[in-house]
Amino acid sequence: MIKIEHLRKEYPNITPLKDVNAEIYKGDVISVIGPSGTGKSTMLRCINQLEMPTSGTVTFDGEVMTDAKCDISKVRRKMGMVFQSFNLFANRSIIDNVISAPVDLLKVPREQAYKEGMELLRRVGLAEKANAFPDELSGGQKQRVAIA
Repeated sequence: MIKIEHLRKEYPNITPLKDVNAEIYKGDVISVIGPSGTGKSTMLRCINQLEMPTSGTVTFDGEVMTDAKCDISKVRRKMGMVFQSFNLFANRSIIDNVISAPVDLLKVPREQAYKEGMELLRRVGLAEKANAFPDELSGGQKQRVAIA
């Protein structure tokens, strides 16, 4: 069983997880769904200790994963999770991620690719994030960038 108690995750400008509590029993298959930016991917990363929660506890089969003494790699071997994957370049802005293939592979002129890339970002609702970097976006926003 996975038991989540009072899980909280804070970043400098946002708190995506506030007092999350849940019990997931052996054999349960669950989906975490909701609007973009509401903390779904953050919650999964905190449960699996890929990211440390600000506070709260995650217990798996009696082992408190949020305890510094816990052997996380041992616990992870018994747990299965599926995450979103986008393959965005972390060192490039969102617009640069969108236009890199057309410019580098298809030899589309950069100005034309930029114009088309901005239109694609508008279509997925992320034009205002064009100059942001992937680590500044939620999981759902990264997914939409990958779609663009």
